[in-house]
Amino acid sequence: MSEHTFHLTVVTPEQIFFEGDIRSMIVPGGAGSFGVLANHAPIISTLLSGRLVLTTVEGKKRTLKIGPGFLDGLNNEVTLVTETVTPMDSEQSD
Repeated sequence: MSEHTFHLTVVTPEQIFFEGDIRSMIVPGGAGSFGVLANHAPIISTLLSGRLVLTTVEGKKRTLKIGPGFLDGLNNEVTLVTETVTPMDSEQSD
């Protein structure tokens, strides 16, 4: 993991949907959407249903539709737990 990436695990009741290093993410937080980058301050947040946008290590964007859940982040390890995840589109370059 480089200094500009962090490890993300996206978990549903059925499976680990995604696990790997990414550059950034934008999530639909309970108090509004927010972004997460490497070295983010410790965070715990509720999540609403909506779009989760990931930027891969290669700089490609991946958009997922998630259900309600929560996010926990500490020391460049982020876990996102949600009821459902559905890919919205294929990966796109910046």
